[in-house]
Amino acid sequence: MKWQDFPKNKQTGRLSHDFPIGRCEIATLENQPWMPMHTHNFDELVFVLGGSAVHIIDDEEYPIIRGDVFVVRGNHKHGYSNEKNLNIANVLYQRDFFESLKFEYAELTGFNALFVHEPLYRKKHKFKSKLHLNSQQLQKMAQLLRFMIAEQNDVWAGTSALNEHLFNIIVINVCKFFTEFKSPKPKALLKVSAAIDFLEQNYDKPISNSLLANKADMSHGAFRYSFKKITGLAPIDYLIRLRIEKAADIMAKNNRIRVIDTAFKTGFENSAYFTKKFKEIIGMTPMAYLKKQRSMIG
Repeated sequence: MKWQDFPKNKQTGRLSHDFPIGRCEIATLENQPWMPMHTHNFDELVFVLGGSAVHIIDDEEYPIIRGDVFVVRGNHKHGYSNEKNLNIANVLYQRDFFESLKFEYAELTGFNALFVHEPLYRKKHKFKSKLHLNSQQLQKMAQLLRFMIAEQNDVWAGTSALNEHLFNIIVINVCKFFTEFKSPKPKALLKVSAAIDFLEQNYDKPISNSLLANKADMSHGAFRYSFKKITGLAPIDYLIRLRIEKAADIMAKNNRIRVIDTAFKTGFENSAYFTKKFKEIIGMTPMAYLKKQRSMIG
């Protein structure tokens, strides 16, 4: 489901969705140049999977980058500006469904903080209390989101139940991550986001710590410290993981591609090193991954 498919009241800027296949669904927005201000008849859990932007909500502006996760209540007017390769996934859910979750997970540490208190006190906290996932956490959530998209696209009698089950798993995980998260300083976040944007657009090229520190306009030491605090990884480790994620995506889309060609396409000069890192991060060798993709096609 794409955002442009949603019915919209042009006078009020209100998006509507009648949830034809259950009480929660997933919608994506990728590389859309501008998302106008709007409200909607549902709430959403937003995952920033790539790029950056300024999120405008209730007349306040907040920078967002890859890894950010936050809740938007339907009656809060919001939109996006200054998008740079923005890629987001939104898990939409009805209010009555949320109330049932609220009853079930009221005692779950992080649930009220993320779903109730952060949206309520956003202006006071200046969005500093939003969740930011490190690279490993983001990869785990991206897998769940991709699974939800695949199941939603293959509509059958059990789609609604599967969506709700997956949403429950997603909620439990983000609550756990929220309790572990320590918010970085906003200025450091903004500077590191410039380096992350550069990495996402140039991951297949030679990149050094010095180059990234310059992109962030920080000293090498401050940059390495801030980058790891925000992403959970050292800059070069982040780059390797990003390359492997891109490689997996390339092979998923073209399961006939050679492993060595995938390695070169994603910035690896040594196919043996590529295979080693791929297995560490994905859990199987590139060849096994390709065979798995082929078997899924049939």
